[in-house]
Amino acid sequence: MNLTDLVTGGIGSTVTSAVARMLNVEESKAKWIVSAAVPLMIAALNYNAKNKNQGASIDRALDQHSGSILGNLSGLLSGGPTNDGNKIVGHIFGNNTGYVTENLSQKTGLSAGQVGSVLAVLAPVVMGYLGQEKQQTQSGGGMTDLIGGLLGGGQSSGAGGLIGGLLGSVLGGGGQQAAPSSGGDGLGALADLAGEFFNQQNNAGQRSNVLDSLAGLFGR
Repeated sequence: MNLTDLVTGGIGSTVTSAVARMLNVEESKAKWIVSAAVPLMIAALNYNAKNKNQGASIDRALDQHSGSILGNLSGLLSGGPTNDGNKIVGHIFGNNTGYVTENLSQKTGLSAGQVGSVLAVLAPVVMGYLGQEKQQTQSGGGMTDLIGGLLGGGQSSGAGGLIGGLLGSVLGGGGQQAAPSSGGDGLGALADLAGEFFNQQNNAGQRSNVLDSLAGLFGR
C-alpha cells in the first residue's frame, strides 16, 4: 500500500464522498482539500516524530489506532467531526493549526469552520491507516521508515519520485531544484515541499502553489 491509496484509493474515495456530503460541495472540491490536507498531516507527523518526546507519544498513538477504525469507515464519517478528531489535529499541527486552516480556507473558499471539520474527520482516518500499516509491517524503524515505505522511497514510479519532480517548479520557479532533505527519497521530498508551505516567510502565491502541487499529485 502507499499514500496515494489513502487519498484516492478505496479509503480516499469514501472519505472524499463523505466530505462532499458533509460540506454540501461538489466532489472535485472535496477531493482537492483531501488531497492537499492528508500529505500535510503525514509530513507534520513525520516532523513531530523526530522530536524524542513527541516521537514516543506518536508511536503510542499509532498502537492505539490499529486500523479497526477503517472497518467502520462509513459509520465514522457519517458522524462528522468529533472532539477526538479535533484533538488529533491539534497534536499533528500544534501551533500551525490555525495557519493550515486559514490557508486551506483561502484556497478553497470554504469557511475556517468547514475546513476545521474536514481536518477533524481526516485526522482519525490518517492515524488509523498509519496504525494499520505499522501493525501489518511490524515496522521497528519508527515513523520515518513507516512513511518512507508508504511513499515508495526514491523509486521514480512511486509517489516519492513524483514529489521530487515537483520540487524544481515549486521551490525554484522552474530554476534549480532544491536538495531533498533525506537523500532524495520520497519522504525527504515531501518534507521539503511541506516545509515550503509552513515557511511563513513565503507569500500567499508560493503557499498556494505548494497546495496545488500536493493536491494535483495525490489527487491523480
